[in-house]
Parts: sequence; structure tokens; C-alpha cells
Amino acid sequence: MVTIGHDAHLKTSTLTVLDSNGKKIMRKKLNNDPDKLLAFVRQFPGEKQLAIETCYNWPVFHELLKNEVNEFHLLHAKKLRSVIDSQAKTDGNDSEEIAHLVHSGRRLVRSYIADLDTRCFRRLLRTRVNFSLDITRIKNQIHAIINAHTFYSQRPTNFKDIFCRRGLEYLASIKLPEQERFIVDRLLVKKYELERQRDEFDEYIKHIDFHPNDLRWLQTIPGMRGKLFKYILLSEIDNVSRFRHARALVAYAGLIPKENSSGEKNRKGHLRSECNQFLRWALLQAVLPAILADKGLRTYYKSVKERKNSSTARIATARILLESVYCVLKEQRPYRMMQAVNRG
Repeated sequence: MVTIGHDAHLKTSTLTVLDSNGKKIMRKKLNNDPDKLLAFVRQFPGEKQLAIETCYNWPVFHELLKNEVNEFHLLHAKKLRSVIDSQAKTDGNDSEEIAHLVHSGRRLVRSYIADLDTRCFRRLLRTRVNFSLDITRIKNQIHAIINAHTFYSQRPTNFKDIFCRRGLEYLASIKLPEQERFIVDRLLVKKYELERQRDEFDEYIKHIDFHPNDLRWLQTIPGMRGKLFKYILLSEIDNVSRFRHARALVAYAGLIPKENSSGEKNRKGHLRSECNQFLRWALLQAVLPAILADKGLRTYYKSVKERKNSSTARIATARILLESVYCVLKEQRPYRMMQAVNRG
């Protein structure tokens, strides 16, 4: 089987070709023109495999070349950096290293390739989530300005949220320096615009039908309010069978801490940063409505909160929720209210 190592950039690609014995037979740098790339791959008869590392534009190469090769390998870029040992960092050397690693059958971290519809839906949902995150950042900026000029004890007690009607009236009455008043007013305008666009996304998403069979089981889990959270879970997980067990899915969502153990020492740190941030965000958002709906989860949340703190309790409960998601989707059955109670 011919092996092609593909080092891709925005304008150009460097491809290295190995024969069935692992001997380099060609290396070429091409402009990213579809016809040229197709012609290059098609010139090699028989079975062939192509490997490319994850980059922001890998999907366009996948859609172009997936039917031209017998195997299309998508390699985890960050994990790949740790095994490539080129002394000279060049596109040609990178493509050759990729080709040799795949040809040798070395165990590499491969990334899951979702279909085109799922990838597009993910991008839609992730953009929608970013609207919420941007709105939260704007609110935090406004809070920072207000806290710099007023004491919390001086605020009226007839509202809890400064962005409700009464809160906004209070916000308008506060005496601020001219420049900071200008900042607050402009941030409020931006917040309203983002909220309008967020609502447009919600209306658009409402009419999309995605994985209806899985959705039927997922909506039995407490905390899965509205389509947004359920669709984020379904699109980011996509095929639950790709995870060997529930712990693998929990690790994918970054709901387990980093660990540095050696000998008798066992050190655990913050949550993993190399994870699916959108999946973790959705699970953490679902915790509060979930503990209101499920007595067992509420009991577990309170027990962890008493022993640790509210942040740890939220993460631990999110972990249980995700394990429940795995079981529900894997076994195609409804959520069982008592399954979380035994996790003391």
C-alpha cells in the first residue's frame, strides 16, 4: 500500500509518498488547487492511504480526497508533535515523518472524523455558545466598572440581577466618570445586539432535526432543558460507541483532573485543558437544573459541597451526568433516577 504524508497549510501543501516497503518515492509541494491535488493522488495506482494532522482547514482536504484513498488518517496535531523528531522543522520533513509513522503502523493518536452534516451542525452550535460567552464577558466588564465606583452594600435590595429592569434603572442612575459611562453605555448596546443574534440562532436551531432516536433518550436525563444542551451533547459525542467506556467520554469532556503520580505520591491538579470545551460547558450548565429535578443528584451534590466546595460539587455532578448520558445513549434506554444516588 502506498502511504502519503500530507503537511497542509492555507495556500500550499507538501506531500511525501512512500512505497509499500517504506521507501520514499516522491516529495512535492503543491498549491492548494483541487485539480492539482487530485491529479497528484490519482497518479499512484492500487491501494493507498493518506495521513494529515488536524488543522483548521483539514475538512476541505478530507472532502476532496476521502474517496481517492483506501484509508484517510486524521492525526492529533498536538500529540503528533511529541513523536515527530525532525531536527530541521520544515514542511517536507513533517510530511515525510507523518508518512513514515503511519506506514510503520505505530500507535498514534487519531482524531475522530464526523460527517459533514455533523461538523456543520457543531459549528452552528459552537457559534451560538460563543454568543452566550461573549454576553457573559460583557456583563463581567460592566460589573467591574460598577464595583470600582460603588459599594455593594449601597445597592438597592429590590433586585438581584443588575441587568433586569430595576437593575438597569439603577445602573443608569449611578454617577460615573464620563469615559466610564461611555464604556458602560456602549457595552450595553453590544449586549443587546448579541442577545438579539443569540435569539435568532435559537429560533433557527429549534427547527433542526438531529439524531432523533438519541434525542428521545437524552431528554429523559434531568437538566437537559431546551434543544441547545441536548444538541451540543449529541453533536459533540456524535457516535457514543467510539468511546470504549464512560470514563473515556468523561476524559474527552475534561471533567477529570490532571494527574502526576510517581511511586507512592499521587498528585492531582486542575481540570484538563486538552478537552472538548463545548461539551464540558454544556454539562456544567446542566448541573443546576439537574439537581433540582433529581433528588439523588441533589443529595450527591450537597454531600460533595459539604466536604469540598460548590465548584468541586458541580464538576463531580457533571461527571455523573455525563456517565448517565453514556449509558443512556449506549444502551438506548431512559435515564434511571436512582443510578446517581450510590455515588457517595
